[in-house]
Amino acid sequence: MHYLTMLLGSLLSMLGFSEPPGQTSVTRISGEHSLLSRTTVRQDVARFQCLQSESGRCFYQLYREQCADGQRAQVCNREALMDFAVVVGYTREMTGLPDGFAQQVTIHK
Repeated sequence: MHYLTMLLGSLLSMLGFSEPPGQTSVTRISGEHSLLSRTTVRQDVARFQCLQSESGRCFYQLYREQCADGQRAQVCNREALMDFAVVVGYTREMTGLPDGFAQQVTIHK
């Protein structure tokens, strides 16, 4: 599956097709437990893809973090936005998330 996706993307880019500008992040956890997730944000649409997970799901926590300089170190305040799960092989699309949101992807058994 991964090789097919990479091959198709390479062929399309050689033909001049490209994705619109955006931000993509890939999270890979390997070891005792494995996970592979891809998140793409373009314009106002965020796509969360669970490509592989030993538990059968990828668990996402979305948050916004604001940091300020304290007396001795930087102090950060994390505001939780939402938690959700995506089944392996599926994608969840969301709109209206705040600019600069962050994510944490984990494996639950």
